[in-house]
Amino acid sequence: MNQFKRISTVLALSLFSIVGCADNDPTEQEPVANVALKSMSSVDNDVYQPGQEITVDFTTETTLLTDEHVGVSFILIERDKVAELDTEEEPDGYDLGEFYIEQLQEGEQSHTAKLILPNEDLSAGEFVIAAFVDTSTVILNEADVTDNKSRGIESGDETTYSSISIKGGRYHDFVLDKLKVGDGFVIFPGPGKRDTSGVGRPKHKVPDLIGFVNATKFGDSVKEADISATITIGDTTYDAHLWNELEQSYGDTMKIVFPDHEQSHYFPWDVAVNGVLLKAIHDDFDRDGGENSFSMTFTFEDDSAEIEANNENNSITVDVPYALYYDEARKVESAEQNSKKTTVASAPSSLANASAATSLAKVGSWSGTYGDSDAVAISPSFYSYMNVTSSNGGSAEALVEADLDLYLFDKSASLVSANAEASANVSDGEISYAASFSVLGDTLIDEGDTLSALDKSIGYSWSEEQKVVEATFTIVIVPVTVEAGVSGSLDLGIGLAYGNSRIDLGGDIVSASMDAYASAEINLGVASGGVGIDFLIIADTFNATLYADLAKAITESKITLGIDVTNDIEAIAGEFYIYVKYPKYKWCCKIKTKTKTQTIYDTGTLYEKSWTILDESATLNY
Repeated sequence: MNQFKRISTVLALSLFSIVGCADNDPTEQEPVANVALKSMSSVDNDVYQPGQEITVDFTTETTLLTDEHVGVSFILIERDKVAELDTEEEPDGYDLGEFYIEQLQEGEQSHTAKLILPNEDLSAGEFVIAAFVDTSTVILNEADVTDNKSRGIESGDETTYSSISIKGGRYHDFVLDKLKVGDGFVIFPGPGKRDTSGVGRPKHKVPDLIGFVNATKFGDSVKEADISATITIGDTTYDAHLWNELEQSYGDTMKIVFPDHEQSHYFPWDVAVNGVLLKAIHDDFDRDGGENSFSMTFTFEDDSAEIEANNENNSITVDVPYALYYDEARKVESAEQNSKKTTVASAPSSLANASAATSLAKVGSWSGTYGDSDAVAISPSFYSYMNVTSSNGGSAEALVEADLDLYLFDKSASLVSANAEASANVSDGEISYAASFSVLGDTLIDEGDTLSALDKSIGYSWSEEQKVVEATFTIVIVPVTVEAGVSGSLDLGIGLAYGNSRIDLGGDIVSASMDAYASAEINLGVASGGVGIDFLIIADTFNATLYADLAKAITESKITLGIDVTNDIEAIAGEFYIYVKYPKYKWCCKIKTKTKTQTIYDTGTLYEKSWTILDESATLNY
């Protein structure tokens, strides 16, 4: 029966064909799903070196395919060996990587691929670049795969190839891709808060600016470089100084080491300004002139004997808005009103002079963003305040705050928020206090009271692994969904006391030891993969000790106060990458599994130091 049907079908088709020929009409064929490599353009330069980036323009032509995403593989092969692409399981060529077409579209599409020539010794001579569309066979049951790749060179047709000449030696180039100041702005102490005469390298450990650069190295002959920084104010350029972890001091340059070539790598930096530069910043500040800013430039310094191909991409400049703070006259109302955002404000000097006779305040604060918020970053903000006044027979107010904001793949979350405050006055002996501690939006402590005696310790320890964000990356042709979060511990330890007319507040306001964790789900059936992660987000202890002695407030019209604020921090260090394993045709007739890695971080820690934010005592006489 089946044979009869097949014969009938053949006869019918034959009859149709005869009739068609009699009418002199060409046979119309039904279109079938297909993608083809249509053409490839010539490369820009006449001669290239190993390790050099190369740009290739090419076109594809698609029929009945509109939703598929495919990878395009490129290979470099000597011109006299091109035949091996069709005859050998392992052609004697060099893999140039893949280009990702996110979505095929009906008709002809133009694409531009940036490729890297192999970072190894190549014989000088004539080569060709060939391409293969959909080497992982994402498109199932494609009718014709012979037009997916470069073809026709044996008959003189080089439409789907690019010719290229290779010369001896190795390509060498450093490129500064991106410069970012951690918070996008910076706050400096106003006049009178710090020395403005010092020259050369700053002696202190307090960072004035933190941030990062992204940089790329092409070629493997040089892996190290020095980076210097300058700040330009008006027409004058000053040296800024960068922290050197090994020396535990600020220096003229910072050395960086590239883990590998091609990928843009993250390098953190920490800059301090000396007294002369700080004075120039003060002198240029216009209180009534709107936004104040200066320009900051980072420059690669290549001390190797190699000749760099392009020096014009070794520098990058950004404008940095800045403000000054004047904190002596600040008046605390509540923890909510005196959060980290208020430290940007600056009080008029007239207010400070008017209130100096009856009140005295000391403020210690610090904030900054460590890391790249597009990947993983942590933004600690600390604020400590002690204020004494002659009112109510002598009174005092103390406040400490700590916030750690977390960024994962450009999504933000409040990792921890902690604060404690206390106040007391001599006339009625009334004391009040409040304390709170929140982790990832959950309030774990929220208490306060008004009373006549105070001796209290408040502590809490949080330890957990918790998902924070989900993001999808595409590596080559493979969509990878990554769930990322934090694991580790956060601790609060605060002591509050009032006795013998002395109020004390202090302790480890926040202790944090947090790592990043992540898991991956591969969203393509033919591939596998995951994440590799050994990454520290932050290890930090913020300690503040504040006191005010009111015992002589009435008898001698004298109040003494003290504030000591320190920070011990290590942030953003380790390795974090995503990888996939996927099938790939080896041109002729064989499929192999290939692994591709996307690095998010591969960095040693630079942000590791201990410093005193404020250590002052004073006496208010009235």
